[in-house]
Amino acid sequence: MATRKILIARPQATEPSSSPQPESSAPSKSGAPSRSASATRGGRSRTGSVTTGQVQQQHRVDANVKTKFVIRRLPPLYSEAEFKAATAEYINSKTVEWSYYVQGKVHRSKSTPTTYSRAYAKFKDVESLIAFNKAFGGKVVKDTKGIESAMQIEFAPYEKIPKTKVKKDARQDTIDNG
Repeated sequence: MATRKILIARPQATEPSSSPQPESSAPSKSGAPSRSASATRGGRSRTGSVTTGQVQQQHRVDANVKTKFVIRRLPPLYSEAEFKAATAEYINSKTVEWSYYVQGKVHRSKSTPTTYSRAYAKFKDVESLIAFNKAFGGKVVKDTKGIESAMQIEFAPYEKIPKTKVKKDARQDTIDNG
């Protein structure tokens, strides 16, 4: 069975290129000096200062870091308790801000395919995410009935965490105590 490995590269802030732009000091045919690549437009500089550009780029890099994972192809009868026990060192309240487990199902009919279990986790930092991927990426797991499956760890397609809505019962405190 072929498994895919996910390579997690830590994003690094790149510095603005310092390649010199050729500046022409010769006037153009109309007699006005030509504008260089770093000229201003509408009162704003196109290139910006070096420190401001680095801070803005660092902010963009942090905003684009993915920390939510989906662990797919867990055996169908692999329970949430077994998964939590196996991953307790990496998925706990110190390293993960949110996690969710979906139990799979083995169907009685041969025509209906087996539904594998899966787990979601949003890590607090990239280091713990990398450590989890190194420890469990492609690891073969066996459930209670002996079904083996290799874990597939991949980035979640949607980074946000679902909000839990608490719906207040409208009938609460409506009966008077006699």
